Amino acid sequence: MTDLGTEPPTLRSSKASLADRVTDQLRSAIINHDLAPGERLAAEAIAERFAVSPTPVREAFARLAGEGFVVALPQRGVRVSEISVADVRDLYETRLLLEPVAIRRSVARATNQWIDSVEQTLTDMTAMGMADLGALSPADYSAYEELHVAFHRATMSRCESVWLRRFTDTMLDNSRRIRQITLVVRTDYTTIAIEHRAIADACVSGDGDLAALHHVHHLERTIDAFDAWDSEQRSVSP
Repeated sequence: MTDLGTEPPTLRSSKASLADRVTDQLRSAIINHDLAPGERLAAEAIAERFAVSPTPVREAFARLAGEGFVVALPQRGVRVSEISVADVRDLYETRLLLEPVAIRRSVARATNQWIDSVEQTLTDMTAMGMADLGALSPADYSAYEELHVAFHRATMSRCESVWLRRFTDTMLDNSRRIRQITLVVRTDYTTIAIEHRAIADACVSGDGDLAALHHVHHLERTIDAFDAWDSEQRSVSP
């Protein structure tokens, strides 16, 4: 006897795949600032833009709210999360707490395959033009950022904690929005390359404490860049 209250597995998986695709597309649009901080998102308009029904869009909204990319406000609908000084500091202070732990654990469980992945992701990122990020087109910079995140994910991928990896993955994606707006004040690209090389070298050599130390320094420089960008914005505000 057929259970009319249960959808066939193929239909459920199809809906899940559609929601996954819409979630990825929306997340990418927010990260790249195609959807601006504070912008209102209407399910019907997004559905038309992506040629889907509103149902997977609403599911995507729920997922992205859990990741911190959008907020649902009573009587005001769904909006892209703002980028405030307090939020940025909260994000990076949390990263400073969790990511060094994840890196140490990852290094402690290193394998030859993991070492190869760290080296390869660094090579791929560098080949994308890390020596001159400011010269990249928007599309190429987005591709570079994908590789940048892939490198940092690789350094933490051997951490055995599912929760740590889940939190660090979400924070890495959210941080892309910050780096996008601070690119104008981060012009020392050679130093950025050296920072990543130092993290990778410490991982490969098996020194988890040193890898964590270099990673912390790397994050602190991003915080400094945001502070410089914020100060510049306030200085030109009417």
